[in-house]
Amino acid sequence: MGTATVFVGSGFARAGIAGAICIALTLSLQMGCDKPSNIPSVPALPPNDTPEGKLARVMQRLDSAIETAQAASGSGVISERRAYHKLLPPDAGSELPKAVIFIETSRALAPRALNAASQAKREAEAERLGEEAPTEPGKPLIVEDEEQVEVAEFPLSYDGQRWKLVEELKPKAENGLPSTEYILFEYALDAN
Repeated sequence: MGTATVFVGSGFARAGIAGAICIALTLSLQMGCDKPSNIPSVPALPPNDTPEGKLARVMQRLDSAIETAQAASGSGVISERRAYHKLLPPDAGSELPKAVIFIETSRALAPRALNAASQAKREAEAERLGEEAPTEPGKPLIVEDEEQVEVAEFPLSYDGQRWKLVEELKPKAENGLPSTEYILFEYALDAN
């Protein structure tokens, strides 16, 4: 008998909690919580099974990879990348769309970081030689370099299932280091 009472009692407790939630929601709507907020709405992505939806997901992953691949702070270089795309209509006689992804890279030298790195190098050299660290700053580096902006285009084709680069990228750059663009697109196109 005690078990039945607990069961019935817990049923009332659940109904009481659910009832309290309903009352709270009703009161919040009556008190003005249904007013539009100042938070901008996020545009909905197209469905996953469309070329547009798959391209939107490629761009999401590309943006994420670009954010991860930023230049290290203190390197003396300010480098920023952003990506955007243009969806192109299919060629005559084809039903499959094409696209172009643009990666815009802005680079500039950061004089303060370069001067700090130069001072740190002087201090490390003095320490290595067993000398006292220089107290006076070195001759400051004056950088008159303008910001450079490059835009690279990467054409894509849709094969009915997924987006692919029209021209394959080389895994290594001319200097033998891993190609940043190759790494970015390997990640971005992997899940499409």
